[in-house]
Amino acid sequence: EGHKAEVVTFLKGTVIRCAEETADMYASIDAVTDRLAQKLRKYKERRLQGYHGGPNMGDNLAQVLEELGQEELEEEAAAPTDEEFVDPEAPVVTKIKSYDLSTPVSIEEAIFALDYVDHDFYVFREKESNEISVVYKRNVGGYGLINPK
Repeated sequence: EGHKAEVVTFLKGTVIRCAEETADMYASIDAVTDRLAQKLRKYKERRLQGYHGGPNMGDNLAQVLEELGQEELEEEAAAPTDEEFVDPEAPVVTKIKSYDLSTPVSIEEAIFALDYVDHDFYVFREKESNEISVVYKRNVGGYGLINPK
């Protein structure tokens, strides 16, 4: 059974989240500390370079990331009766995430936010088209963008 160390840091309107899991509790703490230090260095460098995408970038980003950090497990629906067939291989939803997409952000802001969440994708409302879009990290490097038709 592994030991998971998770850190959520609030920094000037931005939420930075890190999580690491190892067999040893102290190794997990060391790993999450190293990862947080790396993310904080990257955050500082990008802020100094003006990569943040605008003066009010942190407003919506902080709210979205905070709501992502407050994920809760949803309990399964009422237990089936003895007469109902339950497929043991059926997929089960174990987490439901919801957050406000009413404030549009630029693609650059979405990529900026993607670097600070422990996910390979980031869902956002695009500023130019006002459509829901997804940016994701590509396995070959770089980022991808999914837009609706």
